[in-house]
Amino acid sequence: MRVNSLRAAGAAFFACIASALAAPTVFATEQAPLAPFEPMRAVAACAGAPENAVPVTYDSDESLFVSASGERFFAGDIQMPASEQADGQDDGNNSLQAYLEGRPDLELTAAPAGPENRWGLTPGWVFASSGSDGDAVLLQAELLRAGVAIFAPDHAGAACADALRAAEAQASQAREGLWGKTTPRLVYSTAAPKSFSGASGHYVIARGRIVSLGKTRSTRYLNFGNYWKTDFTVTLKASDEDEVNAALGRSGWTLDTLEGQVVEIRGSVQDRDGPSMVLRHPEQLVVLNDKRAGRDGQSSN
Repeated sequence: MRVNSLRAAGAAFFACIASALAAPTVFATEQAPLAPFEPMRAVAACAGAPENAVPVTYDSDESLFVSASGERFFAGDIQMPASEQADGQDDGNNSLQAYLEGRPDLELTAAPAGPENRWGLTPGWVFASSGSDGDAVLLQAELLRAGVAIFAPDHAGAACADALRAAEAQASQAREGLWGKTTPRLVYSTAAPKSFSGASGHYVIARGRIVSLGKTRSTRYLNFGNYWKTDFTVTLKASDEDEVNAALGRSGWTLDTLEGQVVEIRGSVQDRDGPSMVLRHPEQLVVLNDKRAGRDGQSSN
C-alpha cells in the first residue's frame, strides 16, 4: 500500500483542485541548461582510457558487440525506443544497425561498464574511432547526440551522467532523430496518469510535481498525486535511501525535501495501482529548475 503524508491525505480534495490548476506549469518548467556537450569529456567521465578496450564487431542478429575471444557486450546506459512497424516488429535495433552501417569507417572497441549479467552479457562502454582522425569517441554519447537513443542511467557516475545528459539535450533541442518524431513518445506528464496506459513495459521520461512523500520499513514513495490507486508513483528501496541522499546532497537536496518539487524521472513504466517506476540508480532522478544547483545549473542526483 502506498503511503501518503497526513497533510496530503487530509486535504485531498483541495490538493486535487490545486494539482489540476498547476498541471500546465509542469511542462512549462524546463531543466536548467547543461554545459555544452564535449565528446572527449564523455569519454573521460564515463570510461577513462579507451586504449584499455578490446576490439569488437557489431552482430546485427543479436544486437551485440562481440570481441574476438567471444565476450559479448551491449551498450550500457542507453535505451533505444522503438516504434512499432506495420509487420509488428520494433525498429529500435534497426536504428542502431542503420547508424553503424552509415559509418563503415568506424573502428569499434569496448570496455566493461559493469559485471556480466546472468545471460552472459556485459554492459560496456563502446568506443568508436575513425581512421581519418584516430580519436575515439563514446558511441553512447554519439547515439544520444544523434537522437537515436535516450539516456538510461545504470552505471554512470555523476560526471558521466552530466556528459550523457548534455548529449541528449543537444538532440532534444535540435529535434534530432527520435526527438523530431511523434512516435515513439519519449516524455510523459505525471499530471496525466492515464496517458501512461500504452507505456507499460517501455523505458520513458516522466516529468511532474511530487505531491507527497511516504515511507514504510522497506520502501520509500514519491507520490505524484493524491490517489495511489491511479496516480503516478516512484518507489525505491529504503536500503537505497542513503545512497540516493548522498547523491542528492551534492546539489543541496535530500529525499525528505522533494515534496512540492518538479522533477524528471526516467525508467521502465509498470502498471501497479496506476503507473509507476522504480528508482534503482540515483541518476534516474533530476530536480528541474533548481536554483540551488551546483552542477552546471541543474540538480541531479
